[in-house]
Amino acid sequence: MRYHRSPFRYLFPFGFALFGASAEARSEPLQLEKFFSGSLVAEGRFRNSWTGSERGLVVQMKGTFDGQVLRLREDFVYSDGEKDRKTWVFTKTGAGTWSGMREDVKAPAEVITTDDGALQFGYVARIGGYDLSFRDRLEQVDARTVRNTASVYVFGFIKIGEVDLVMRRKQGAAAR
Repeated sequence: MRYHRSPFRYLFPFGFALFGASAEARSEPLQLEKFFSGSLVAEGRFRNSWTGSERGLVVQMKGTFDGQVLRLREDFVYSDGEKDRKTWVFTKTGAGTWSGMREDVKAPAEVITTDDGALQFGYVARIGGYDLSFRDRLEQVDARTVRNTASVYVFGFIKIGEVDLVMRRKQGAAAR
């Protein structure tokens, strides 16, 4: 029997692709340039809304910030052995706002800080031959941990899955 791989297996390279904490758990809003400067590791999964199947992943991240631009390289390893690399380039546009691009993103993602200190952004990425819409939310759990949850849509409105990813600063990698 020939194994057919679903095109939705390509959903993980969303990058930031993107954790559940209460507002009381942190004293200030999540600052993209502080948390993502340095080395991080992320672990999580994509859950297919239609089949209930899950695909795990681990992401090694390295961020550098030059005062205006944050570059975030992400090296993905999926539970089925597939590997991928993506690089986000976020440009600071104001207090708590950023514009971000990645190799497969069709238009800049506008990142905003919400009233509760989380970061939200949406974007459309060309993955596996499909234009997939991502709606990400990043919440700081503690000084070393951020949780990224995202909903993924095809045609902009048909939900096909959810991402849950926990990002941690590597031991000894203090925020700048």
